[in-house]
Amino acid sequence: MDSLKALLYGILRGIKDSLRGFYLILNYDNEVRRTDKPRQTPTRELTTLGKRRAAQQVAEKKQKQASHREQKLSESEPGVLKRFIECCTLNGVVFIISLLIFDYLVLPTLEWILWAVLQESGGSVWSYARPALSTLFSLLWALPLFIISRIINAIWFQDIADSAYRQKQGRPMLMPGTSKPIADMFFSIVIELFFLIQANMLMFLPIVGVGYCLSVVHMALLNALYAFEYKWFNMGWELHKRLSFIEEHWPYFMGFGLPLAIITMYPASTYISGGLFSVLFPIFIISANEAEPVMNTSPKLPWFAMVVKFNNRIFHKSFAVNPP
Repeated sequence: MDSLKALLYGILRGIKDSLRGFYLILNYDNEVRRTDKPRQTPTRELTTLGKRRAAQQVAEKKQKQASHREQKLSESEPGVLKRFIECCTLNGVVFIISLLIFDYLVLPTLEWILWAVLQESGGSVWSYARPALSTLFSLLWALPLFIISRIINAIWFQDIADSAYRQKQGRPMLMPGTSKPIADMFFSIVIELFFLIQANMLMFLPIVGVGYCLSVVHMALLNALYAFEYKWFNMGWELHKRLSFIEEHWPYFMGFGLPLAIITMYPASTYISGGLFSVLFPIFIISANEAEPVMNTSPKLPWFAMVVKFNNRIFHKSFAVNPP
């Protein structure tokens, strides 16, 4: 009974923390940054030796210079709220609204015109015209804009995550070297892709309702990984550590990613689902940056074990990802 309560608490706490971003993002840029000027503490003259005073002056000068560089860097970064508004404009106004206008305004208007001009034969003509127009719209507008927006969103999401991390956590502690972060990022993308395929394949389980629920859980965990990955990468966490941490505390992360999973899995259109994800995801990045995950509410479950093993079989052992 206690374990069930702990599990439910982890899920509910995750849901609560994920929704905090809707409030936090409005005031994020107005909060005092941790990288602001250091506090000045009065110093006591323990001795009159000139060397001690000179050393103190040098240390204060270096501290001021470091603070000035940090402040200049923070000011040069785009604001969190500004990037969020840009995401909403690109994905919500330009992309999603254009799809809705085409489906619910342009197509019905063209159908009415055909019926008015061709009378009874308008129905047969429209049965061929509608799919042709939809395909043409997708090829010439929806698909190119979707691809472009995904590329731009990737850049903006990184800007939001980096700016939020600097404001709340300080300077990122990146992985040492150049090749290691690149390899980590590459394997992370591959494993997330395999996990997405695994989530979609669960939908085809013959047991009614079970496949859908497992797919939702997988998508919730994947969304949580997406959101927390920016923070953990800036903390210097490697991929195997990120995956292991989610598996150890999966109820919290399932709850964290559940709202976004439900919202994005509901629309039948892949384009609309992707647009909604792009609009809402910056909020979950902010939530993840502020969140303190609930620990040890359930036994560890190997959610990512299959995709990690599959990935290690595909690639050479020398480049394999350490299993969590």
